[in-house]
Amino acid sequence: MPHVDYDFDGALAVLTIVHDKAPVISRELMAELLEQVQHARKDDCRGLLIRAVGPAFLAGADAADLKGISEAEARKMFTGFMAVIHEVQSLTVPTVAAVHGMCLGGGLELSLACDLIVAKKGTMFGQVEARLGGATFIGGTARLAERCGSSRALDISYSGALYNADAFASWGIVTQVVDADNFEDKARALAHMLAHGPTAAHRVTKEVLRTAQTQGLAKADARVLELAPALVETSDMQTAIDVIQTAGSREFMADRSLVAFRGQ
Repeated sequence: MPHVDYDFDGALAVLTIVHDKAPVISRELMAELLEQVQHARKDDCRGLLIRAVGPAFLAGADAADLKGISEAEARKMFTGFMAVIHEVQSLTVPTVAAVHGMCLGGGLELSLACDLIVAKKGTMFGQVEARLGGATFIGGTARLAERCGSSRALDISYSGALYNADAFASWGIVTQVVDADNFEDKARALAHMLAHGPTAAHRVTKEVLRTAQTQGLAKADARVLELAPALVETSDMQTAIDVIQTAGSREFMADRSLVAFRGQ
């Protein structure tokens, strides 16, 4: 039976989806994902990486779970799935999805709930629900539109077609496409770097962006003035200022190692 392994190194929480047979979404898998994301939140993680082992990331729902069910049963199931999406998206720390093989349907929707998507070269993506007579049941089209615009999101969802990682990167959906030999290392290194970065600053960035997306720029501007000024009192920012004054601006900008953030 598929399950989710949890690893925590004091900053980065890593959720690894382990498949036994087919890399499909099930009620049990999504319930365990929800539990493990909540676990990461309780551990006060400063970053989250979602990855999978096996031939693919996630290739959508198991057709057997949809056979002969009622509207009420479908609503209950997808409400449970949506809770995972909301739990990931509501985290105030940076989140990264590392995807490979196939990333379809609910698997794509799960990755879209993360801030950044790192894809192994050759990964195939698609919102294939329309080919089954369905819609993107856990918010895929709306989240695609945030990244690539409404017209492109509608085309992806209407067609149910498959797209390679390079196409998704060119449309702003995927953050990085990584060669097979470096995929695992680069995805983890990115998540690790973010988890050891200025956590308070990242939290403000996420909050302001979400406000802009949901309430518009005027509300986002008000929110940034409410939240960002407090950052000047953090040791992260004050340490960085000390380094700039000591090393000089050019050296500071060229060498990320000059600041060791405490994750305040």
